[in-house]
Amino acid sequence: MSAAITVSDLDYRLGDDTEIFSRLTATIPADLVGLVGDNGIGKSTLARILAGRLRASSGTVTGADGAVYIDQLLPHSTQRVDAALDIAPVRQALARALAGEATGADFDLIGDDWDIEERALAALSELGLLLSVSDFDRSLSSFSGGQATRIGLARAALVGDTWLILDEPSNNLDEDGRTLLTSLLTERRGPTLVISHDRTLLSHMTSIIEMTDRLRVYGGNFDDYEAMVAAEEEAKQQKVTDAKKTHQIEKRQRIELETKLARADRKAKKDKENKRRPKIVMNGLTNFAEKSAAKRRGDKAADEATAWNELATAKDALRRSSSVRLDLPDTQVHATKRVLEISTAASARFERPQTIVGPERIRLTGPNGSGKSTLLAAILAAANGQDGQDEQDEDTGGAVEGHVWAETGPPIAELFGDLAITVSAPTAHLDQQYRLPGELTVMEAVRSGNPQLDPHRVHEVLAAMGLRAGRTDQICKTLSGGERFRVALASGLLQDPAPQLLILDEPGNNLDLSSLEALVTALEGFGGAMVIVTHDDRLAAELSVDAEWDVREFLRTDAVD
Repeated sequence: MSAAITVSDLDYRLGDDTEIFSRLTATIPADLVGLVGDNGIGKSTLARILAGRLRASSGTVTGADGAVYIDQLLPHSTQRVDAALDIAPVRQALARALAGEATGADFDLIGDDWDIEERALAALSELGLLLSVSDFDRSLSSFSGGQATRIGLARAALVGDTWLILDEPSNNLDEDGRTLLTSLLTERRGPTLVISHDRTLLSHMTSIIEMTDRLRVYGGNFDDYEAMVAAEEEAKQQKVTDAKKTHQIEKRQRIELETKLARADRKAKKDKENKRRPKIVMNGLTNFAEKSAAKRRGDKAADEATAWNELATAKDALRRSSSVRLDLPDTQVHATKRVLEISTAASARFERPQTIVGPERIRLTGPNGSGKSTLLAAILAAANGQDGQDEQDEDTGGAVEGHVWAETGPPIAELFGDLAITVSAPTAHLDQQYRLPGELTVMEAVRSGNPQLDPHRVHEVLAAMGLRAGRTDQICKTLSGGERFRVALASGLLQDPAPQLLILDEPGNNLDLSSLEALVTALEGFGGAMVIVTHDDRLAAELSVDAEWDVREFLRTDAVD
């Protein structure tokens, strides 16, 4: 069994001396451990350092020798399948051995792995991929995102008991894939570090490490982590309350002192004017009183300043939360309004049209590749007065640009045939990439769909969603993923006319935990209907889904599932 990983005073800087993180110190237990933290904080960089793919600027790492890192970018990789499985060198040595050209080094490399191809195919099969030996020579990019991710997980299954580091392993997986991933991780012998925002997956961890400007280890799974954080925040909030009371008391006492000193000063001036005492005595008393008053004022001002600083420190210790509910009255839809209707013209695949009436929230379900995003594209096309027959399916590798999909994957008619879709409400769409016009500022991007929008309203909405002050003048292409999400969501919610139907395609796939919170709280104020595609059961529950539609119910009867 591998030992715990110890990180000591770890620093990492880019070539231009930009600091990614500094003086990280922690012991990562040799178990099933989740690593959480905001996007951009440096989690993937830390993982690459632990796996030896990057060299730290300073500091030490012990216990991570031989750690295997599975990159979240596998679906975009051009490497071959056998390279991703780390069996390419052994396959080459086997080929030379079968051709009678093997050297002693080849036999040393092969060792006991004469059946490596069969074991790799078996691992792939257990993860739902029935491939052949010839597929080992294919590029990962020739597979769908979910398939490429499963190939990475097959590599994880072949690792043995050494450290395994997975970077967002559930991002491209459907429900079945996530179930297989959970089984793989909970049943493997070796220790695993999982970078993830998938709260369901994190609920199976034995420890959670939170990465901020430091590494902090919490015992237990994600639910335990949330409970501990909540208890800590409650204690911190009590400190804020106590510090606020102390400051108010000090402020009141300072005001009372000023009142007393002013009263005494008026009395002394009056005594001096009335010459009740000799002049030399009066002057001495005045000097003493002034010095005494100055000292008392200084002491009390210092007490108040100390109380203010303690209050500020207590507030700073609180976690930043995007929990401000948005007020979006223009998105309200009447409870009896028919927002969306899907029916068939020539066949009776459903007994009655599938409809959304009023502010219903529908979750569209189905495995990867079944056509969920294609159906969303058809709904968007109908909302824009198009027939949608040239729209394409992101589930099978398509990409969105506004409402136009790349020319890959089956067209809508091929999957759904004679569907008739009617959309009777203004519609907004938030895709998985949160696309924005890169050269525009944040303010310009949000107002592009509503030029008359008051800039103060833009500031208000973005602030409520947790976008830091001063970001509205920033160019969109320089935004982080979490910032891009907030701006894209604000742009959709504030368009003119206000949306009464919101289409969300895997909205939580690329979001960190704080951005997920911002999404949920922002949409609490949305009064319209929603169609949501997500494999995250917890997110669906938090978004208050009313019903589920299985996309396979909409497919042509002769379409392949």
